[in-house]
Amino acid sequence: MANEFNRAVARFIATCAHVTAVHDLVTKWRLELMGGYFLDLYFNETLGKYGYTLVQAGTRVLGWDNAPHHPGLANFPHHVHRPDGQIEPSALTGDPDHDLEQVRHEIEAFLA
Repeated sequence: MANEFNRAVARFIATCAHVTAVHDLVTKWRLELMGGYFLDLYFNETLGKYGYTLVQAGTRVLGWDNAPHHPGLANFPHHVHRPDGQIEPSALTGDPDHDLEQVRHEIEAFLA
């Protein structure tokens, strides 16, 4: 699935007009986006963990992950951290191909 994750990242880069630079940081991908944002993409197939985080000026703006720290949410453990601090269930599933497409749509809407 690591190759699946890399393919999903490549699709994200190819289809997101906001990407200005790409950095492979070995354990994660960092995408620089317009407006001074960057997006960190982390996926660990062995542990079944992921984290996708939109950051600006050192502060998380949006973040999706499956850390098991919000057990009361629907679709547990998949959740999203919103800009206002709210934590909500997310539509992510742990499948990078599906998930990065969802993340791209949300980020594009946020940056529009």
